[in-house]
Amino acid sequence: MTEVIQAERMPATGKFVRWGSIAVAVVAGGGYLAMAAIDGDLGGIKLLAPSVFLPLAIVITLLTPSAGRWFDR
Repeated sequence: MTEVIQAERMPATGKFVRWGSIAVAVVAGGGYLAMAAIDGDLGGIKLLAPSVFLPLAIVITLLTPSAGRWFDR
């Protein structure tokens, strides 16, 4: 039998979404850096690539106190 998940038990916003987004951004940026390090192509230009810079910007933005207040409302 299929179990029905009630919408009120699943958080639409809040700490779960905020920390999940931070985790996805860290994995995306870290994965890119790990692959570059494994390939032996880790240089200064790789650290400024959009694949590193954008997830880093997302993490920094989501860790601000104002983002915490927005997700906790």
